[in-house]
Amino acid sequence: MEVREDQDEERSPEKNMLPPPVGTFPTREKLLKHVRDFALTQGYMVSIKDSAKDRYVTIACDRSGVYRKRLKTGEGMRQRKNNSRLTNCPFEVVGKKDEDSWTLTIKNGEHNHEPSKDTSDHPSCRRFSEEEVLLIREMTSAGKRPRQILKALKQRNPNLVSDSRNVYNIKAKIHREILSGKRMESSSSSPPSSAINDVLRRFMTLEQQPMVLQNGAKVTDTKTLAAELCCRIYSLGWFSVVGGSIAIKVHDESVPKPAQLIIMSPIGVQKERMDAEDMYVLSSDGYILSTPSLNPYPHKPLKCSDILPFMKVFEMCNAGAVVHSLGMQSCIVTMLNPSSKEFRITHMEMIKGIPGHGYHDELVVPIIEDTAHEEGLMEALAEAISAYPKTTAILVRNHGVYIWGESWISAKTQAECYHYLFDAAIKLHQLGLDWSTRSHGPLQNARVSWGCNRNFNRAPKAGAQSSDYVIEPSQRCVLLDIEGTTTPISFFTDVLVPYAHDNVGKHFSSTYDSEETQNDIDFLRSQIENDLEQGIIGALPICPDYLGKELVIASLVANIDAMISADRSVPSLKQLQDHVWRIGFQTNQLVGVLFDDVAEALERWHSLGFNVYIYSSGSRETQQLLFANSNYGDLRKYLCGYFDTSIGAETKMKYIVTSRFCEQWE
Repeated sequence: MEVREDQDEERSPEKNMLPPPVGTFPTREKLLKHVRDFALTQGYMVSIKDSAKDRYVTIACDRSGVYRKRLKTGEGMRQRKNNSRLTNCPFEVVGKKDEDSWTLTIKNGEHNHEPSKDTSDHPSCRRFSEEEVLLIREMTSAGKRPRQILKALKQRNPNLVSDSRNVYNIKAKIHREILSGKRMESSSSSPPSSAINDVLRRFMTLEQQPMVLQNGAKVTDTKTLAAELCCRIYSLGWFSVVGGSIAIKVHDESVPKPAQLIIMSPIGVQKERMDAEDMYVLSSDGYILSTPSLNPYPHKPLKCSDILPFMKVFEMCNAGAVVHSLGMQSCIVTMLNPSSKEFRITHMEMIKGIPGHGYHDELVVPIIEDTAHEEGLMEALAEAISAYPKTTAILVRNHGVYIWGESWISAKTQAECYHYLFDAAIKLHQLGLDWSTRSHGPLQNARVSWGCNRNFNRAPKAGAQSSDYVIEPSQRCVLLDIEGTTTPISFFTDVLVPYAHDNVGKHFSSTYDSEETQNDIDFLRSQIENDLEQGIIGALPICPDYLGKELVIASLVANIDAMISADRSVPSLKQLQDHVWRIGFQTNQLVGVLFDDVAEALERWHSLGFNVYIYSSGSRETQQLLFANSNYGDLRKYLCGYFDTSIGAETKMKYIVTSRFCEQWE
């Protein structure tokens, strides 16, 4: 490229929006890139106004021209609420082909508007590339939400200025074209073009890895294996319909391990009935290459597990398989000591099943805190792997465990050993024995009970022991519900629910562009789509984003009104209500109401060394807000943990908090 600096060097490029330096370029594409790159540094952007591919191209400011109404207006018609950004800017440059090169000249270098402050002001800068559109299509078909899609796009391109609204627009376009029987530039139903093949290969770590491997025998065998393992693991209680997953690399000696394809199981499916066709095929860096086919009614569309935690393990540990278990043992073992950051156990035979450990060794498993979404575990997961390079498992408090190995056999074997050790620790704890010491002797402060009603000191005296000798657990726990137990039911029916109903529209309007609210909207859209398919009374279609925020909010509020009127308790509505209530508590518009004897009972149990936990159908966040902002002040110091129905169904048994209950322990 040959560029001539003809402009006045004394002019300030930041203030005067200089035209690009003229010159000659070997190709039309390089000329266009030169103009666009320079324009961005000057606070403006360009678009092609006119062109003949092999003769010339006219490039104008993207604010040139005037707004033309394309829709009829009048009474009852929707009116444009925002002014057009077009200013009929006269800026224009021309590129002409001269034999084997292209020459750039300035036709009008002046602008009639101020420079933009942010590149995101320009629609052309927010436009997705062909590769990015393909990725949006693949992740959409996998059931991923716009927030997740945008995060994946920004990981590939940190300079991306597009936002979730742009992702919504692409998703809406895909949806419209599917409904109309058309398709976007590429379709998974027809053989992929060479351009799409290039894109998919670029998603792989090694571009030479052929896409035909997706349908190869090794992939098919690994998918079959993954389905069999899911059925087996489900029977052990480590997986459920809503959670738990396995990811296995497709072993191929001709492909380096970091570049091997990945087979991943879905969520939201009856795992005991899974088969090979239910599996996802991922590239070595986590992009979905193949999605399961739709199953007939009453099955719902499959969704892929959150990929990011698995990919972090594959990346940092060179694993060949990862198991994400939600087994009850892995959940409870993190609660034995709520403040502990590690699980430790020693002198147990099954420790020998963990690579690098023997019977006399101490096995240490790091514990990280749970987050609202599994992708939020990424930072803590990476830190734990770095801090414990020897570990092959990471516990997530009140959630489950990630276990990995160099192969699926290693991962499965270790998973069995870890769950055995977790179960052993829980049983030893129930007996008052310390699983973390060599002798497995009594826990500190453990109390011994002879029979049912006679309590003695810490240890029995020497001599024969009675047949009913038992050691009591070192800790006693009280598990409380909220509605009708600590809090009047009327507080929920007459205060919280009406508050959410009255403020949901305002909440949407003030927080619409936030990531949290967009996540809530995604969740509601999914629920409403299911309601429409099932013919639920009161369900109405959600307006597409291009009709404007106000209409989207109005349609959401109409659906929420119907849900509340029908007294429905769906996760999407509960999540939104939690966020509305949080603002209410934070702004002192809401105060949690507790029965008169609750504060006194909590204080007494705390002084007696009892661990008090809350288990309610309301989310953990709402539980904490209620006790942090109660009519008796902040009572969270008396509570050791919070549980909701995400760990299991709520039973009818409730501990009723009364003064009499504090005196008589049954």
